[in-house]
Amino acid sequence: MSKAIFIEPLDVLLFREGKPFTGGEDHLARSIFPPPPSTVYAAVRSHLLSHRFGRFEAFKQGASVPPDLAREIGSPTAFGTLELRRLLVARRRESAGSHEKAVPVELLYPMPNDVAEIKGTGRHALLKPADGSPVQTNLPRGLRPLWLAKDVHLEAATGWLTEKGMQRYLDDDAHSPDSFFAAEEVIAGDRIRQAIFTREERTGIARDRARRSVREGLLYSVEYVRLKSGVGFFAEFDGTKLLPDSGTIALGGDRRPAHYQLARVSDLALEKIRQRIEERRRLKLVLTTPALFEHGWRPQWIDERTLEGSRNGVRVRLVAVALGKPVGIGGFDLVKQHPKPVHRFVPAGSVYFFELLEGDADAAIQAFHAKSVSESVETFPETARQGFGHSLVGAW
Repeated sequence: MSKAIFIEPLDVLLFREGKPFTGGEDHLARSIFPPPPSTVYAAVRSHLLSHRFGRFEAFKQGASVPPDLAREIGSPTAFGTLELRRLLVARRRESAGSHEKAVPVELLYPMPNDVAEIKGTGRHALLKPADGSPVQTNLPRGLRPLWLAKDVHLEAATGWLTEKGMQRYLDDDAHSPDSFFAAEEVIAGDRIRQAIFTREERTGIARDRARRSVREGLLYSVEYVRLKSGVGFFAEFDGTKLLPDSGTIALGGDRRPAHYQLARVSDLALEKIRQRIEERRRLKLVLTTPALFEHGWRPQWIDERTLEGSRNGVRVRLVAVALGKPVGIGGFDLVKQHPKPVHRFVPAGSVYFFELLEGDADAAIQAFHAKSVSESVETFPETARQGFGHSLVGAW
């Protein structure tokens, strides 16, 4: 059974980056935003345990847990049926009433890495694989560089796309010759602080509990995230019958409270995407959450030499990539009481360009759209179940 919820924080949030941190002068613990999907997955899994059993120490020691609960949340060493299908930043729609059972929300998507900003203008351009490389590169053999056939100065684009912006991006349907997106379809720069979140630094000092006093010289600062009113996270779960329709969860560092309730969203239209993939025999995948691949940036099912591969009967050739800087994701194991190993994930917004060799557009959409492409390793199992690697299919 699936359940879609909208999570709204009741306080500032702390999603600390994976770098080591100890209290001390000039030490700053920074927050990342949005949080890794595993943070929200763990929060909801813990909420189910608390709501349905309430004995964490007994669960930690492997004591008997009600069978229906154990089926969903698993054990301290194994996952159950609970699965996070997708996680996105979202905001309440203006028409949303305060007493609706399922609140309507608009999804906000991380900026794809093949989008560039035309320097100093606020307008955006879409890069595409070059037909016949005009320059020499150190890319792996067979990969093309991304190119824009205009004489303009470009810089990296950051921020979010609205639902209309993401629809335009996946359709490959430019707003105008001067800018791929309409201004209202992009949230970037100062608009992020106005519309989505701000950062707050708070200073503290380490305490000596034995002496009941502070520890000299151990000042530190922690960066928190404060979301704007009506902004939160949309999370779609599968494999659960026990999750209540609403409640309060402890989210992120310091276990800050956040309220959740049922939510509903509008799905992206696929008609134009399907038509253009069929006509052009090309598609691209954009990650909306970080993905882990055993071979670094390259999915395991793509051959290193030929850059070809098959997935669910669809055969493709990788021709270009637009990757962001790898992000380190680990976490803290509450059962074992020590940090989890940090792994390098391909960040959200990364894009993979393919030529369609076998299969039609319907099969390609069925194989890749709104599916997880993340892989698992022994020290970070079940990444897809935890919400990593969610991808969308677009035309190019």
